[in-house]
Amino acid sequence: MIKSRTIFSIAIAAAVLSGASTVSAGEDDIKYRKAAMKAVGGHMTAIATILKTDAGDMKDIAIHANAMAGLAKITATSFPEGSGPMDGKTETKMDVWEKPEEFKKVTMAFIAEADKLAAAAGTGDKSAIGAQLGALGKNGCKACHDGFREKK
Repeated sequence: MIKSRTIFSIAIAAAVLSGASTVSAGEDDIKYRKAAMKAVGGHMTAIATILKTDAGDMKDIAIHANAMAGLAKITATSFPEGSGPMDGKTETKMDVWEKPEEFKKVTMAFIAEADKLAAAAGTGDKSAIGAQLGALGKNGCKACHDGFREKK
């Protein structure tokens, strides 16, 4: 019985490892990028929910905003060569790599707006936080999605 369990465990491990090796580096980069962007969306939603409802706590906004600022910085390195539409399933347009200076401007705007959101969150001023969340959405998220993401 123990011998069959050991053989079974080895077979499962081999199957998992062989499956992992069939994924390309580009697909791994895409998977990581999607997870980071999903986290961005989660923090944006959490902040908006706290501002618009009785859910959550105002002091939690600073935690979410600081996380957003960190995630914004990650975007600068989340689009390596070999992680485009030809490398796996992604909504990212080739413009990211074909127009790197334009993409860098949008990425830097996202980082700057996220940093401003973190600063506003530190004040606890609900109006200032809401205004900066809107600026981040417009100048960071929407600007990038409009120019560098395929329409869903």
